[in-house]
Amino acid sequence: MSSKNEIPVNERAGIRQVAELAGVGIASVSRVLSGQPGVSKKMTERVLQAAEQLNYTPNVLAQSLRRRSTKSIGFVCSDITNPLLASIVSGAESVLAAAGYSLLLTNSGGMPEMDAEHIDVLQQRQVDGLILLPSLENDAATLHALRKSAMPLVVIDRTLPDDVNANRVLSDHYLGVGAAARALLQQGHRRIGLIVGRDVRPTRERIRAVRDAYLAYDAAPDYLIETGILSIGHGERAMARLLALPWPPTAVILGGNQLLEGALKIISQRKLTLGRDFSLVCCDDVALSRLFSPPIATVMRDNILLGKRAAQLLLGQLDSPHESEEVLLPTWFENRGSCGPVAPARNTPDV
Repeated sequence: MSSKNEIPVNERAGIRQVAELAGVGIASVSRVLSGQPGVSKKMTERVLQAAEQLNYTPNVLAQSLRRRSTKSIGFVCSDITNPLLASIVSGAESVLAAAGYSLLLTNSGGMPEMDAEHIDVLQQRQVDGLILLPSLENDAATLHALRKSAMPLVVIDRTLPDDVNANRVLSDHYLGVGAAARALLQQGHRRIGLIVGRDVRPTRERIRAVRDAYLAYDAAPDYLIETGILSIGHGERAMARLLALPWPPTAVILGGNQLLEGALKIISQRKLTLGRDFSLVCCDDVALSRLFSPPIATVMRDNILLGKRAAQLLLGQLDSPHESEEVLLPTWFENRGSCGPVAPARNTPDV
């Protein structure tokens, strides 16, 4: 026979059973388990002993509904396969976990239509706030989903319309790419290619940085721009087009680590030696950049810090709602062996 306090194997002990075993009221159990003040040491010991004996676990969903908080944050990510984004998520999660929040991650795979769907799903899950790195800035469905949402929002590296009330954590792409372009111009390069992604803030800032570097050197604007979806394929096709030109660039800046593998494939096929025959710069440090021979010059940033600052901004809004904030984090240029001076003959068109 089983005792009256024994719980069937397929059932979970509830707060009522804990109260019965401890010989106290349900309200007393609730006060003890929620850590409220004014509970005697003796009662606390009785309740905790009963909870342990019954292997009691609180109903988190019920608690969430009572306090109107799920202690969870949604993260809408454009492409989690990118090491850059994995680092951002890791940084955000470290801050949120320390504050008692869990992170619900969605991956849109670079498809804007999925961003909107994921925002709606996370709203249905009643997350307390949202961190967003969308595929595009102007997708109508994504903007509609954000405008109808009342959740605190932090956007990473995107510029959204003013009527979307969002905090922003941005990387200063202009700073690092500008330093890289000036270094190439100083080494004698006058025909520089820039392979970038779609029309989002990082792309615009990188193009602006190259343009202004040429202006600062009073050089003719002979830079070349290739846009597309950041991917191995785009890096390969764009690099092939640039190097097939009658007057090809002597240096190329890649606006994303996803482009590097494809670009290096074409450079290898052309049997070009980096730093001697051709110069290459990549944005965002990855293992391939450091391990390639020679190592690839890189526009650097602290991606873990980017995620941490996004989480801190969001937690600040949850604790005390206020006007939206913007944080601008630096990038910097680390010159490596893939960059070198240009041979004078390569800086003029073939005649």
